[in-house]
Amino acid sequence: MNLRKYKIFILGMASITVIGMSYYLIDRFSYAREKSFYRISNKENSTLQIGIIGDSWADGDELKLLLSKDLASREVKNTIISSGQSGAKSKAIYQNLFSESNDRFSTKFIVERNPKYCIVFAGVNDAIGQLGADYYTHHMSLIIKTLIHYKIKPVIVELPEFGIIEHTGQMNYLARERNKVFATFTNSGKLDNIKAYRRALVETLKSENLMKSVIFVHFDKVCTDYDNCKDLFADYAHLSSKGKKLLSGAINSELEKDINAQ
Repeated sequence: MNLRKYKIFILGMASITVIGMSYYLIDRFSYAREKSFYRISNKENSTLQIGIIGDSWADGDELKLLLSKDLASREVKNTIISSGQSGAKSKAIYQNLFSESNDRFSTKFIVERNPKYCIVFAGVNDAIGQLGADYYTHHMSLIIKTLIHYKIKPVIVELPEFGIIEHTGQMNYLARERNKVFATFTNSGKLDNIKAYRRALVETLKSENLMKSVIFVHFDKVCTDYDNCKDLFADYAHLSSKGKKLLSGAINSELEKDINAQ
């Protein structure tokens, strides 16, 4: 390969790398556009219908069964429907509300069931990925507004206290260093962004007059500091059975207040 061809090859590879990195960053940090609402038929439900959407915290049956049992113990007949996507960030959780039924992570069917409440688990993967408080609050606001449009009361579980430093530490080298770089731009270099994201969401809900339209579940009722309640976690980012019982109790406490206020 002569020098001219070598230079062209190097320039071509550099261009491909730049384009690839640009596409990756745009895809990772881009905000979802607000989607058009679809029509649903309002249904009269003889029992209390509750939806659960979100990331892996919304996946599985254990928490759903605990919630249902807690409500039943208070003589509240209920049906709980849930769908969670492991690893989903708040953007995907919003988009799943509009995905068609052939998408395995679609939660449109939950909206179409016309539940009275919908519990939202989101933010853990935003925090781990160092996507920024604005990214998180933008998509949370869209999720909340969508549910409210369909006359479903959002039950927002505050971004949990979890082992974000420990979780980052167990990542492979490239992912770990990548997230450290992202944190420099999105949280002044601090990997533990949980409190910053929490503050940003509360400020957004207040500024958009949404706070009174949601039920807000403070995670401090479950755990105030990860280092002091590791027994409530199955791993750095997921609750154990013991932790889920406490979370179920915290959610049901807030639901009961709202039900009794009507």
